[in-house]
Amino acid sequence: MPKETNKAKVLIALIETSSIREAAKKSGIGEATIYRFLQDKEFLAEYRNARRQTVESAIAQMQNAASEAVERLKELQHCENPAVAARCAQIIFENALRGLETTDILQRLEAIEDEHNRQTEANGKPNNRKRF
Repeated sequence: MPKETNKAKVLIALIETSSIREAAKKSGIGEATIYRFLQDKEFLAEYRNARRQTVESAIAQMQNAASEAVERLKELQHCENPAVAARCAQIIFENALRGLETTDILQRLEAIEDEHNRQTEANGKPNNRKRF
């Protein structure tokens, strides 16, 4: 079997399982070979990219479900059970507060980065920092 086919099988197995041993069983490729593949910078980069895409996909699904969850919390906030209504109100309030705090922190961080960039440029030093 060609090496690239084996690498593709291993890559899929690594994404779909939680251990090297399980990936070896699923792919039919030995554990030692998988460890050797993971020492290859190109394979490791491909694996990390695939893993990142898997996580990003899961996050996107959670974000899509979040709006439904908020709507459900808003509905339950007005239910007849006072304990449920109070808990929903608490969840909404706490998460709104957490969102506000996060936004404030990001704004402060951006201001610090902007000031740092201005000072760096004023001192004639190149600014190689990436901004996300």
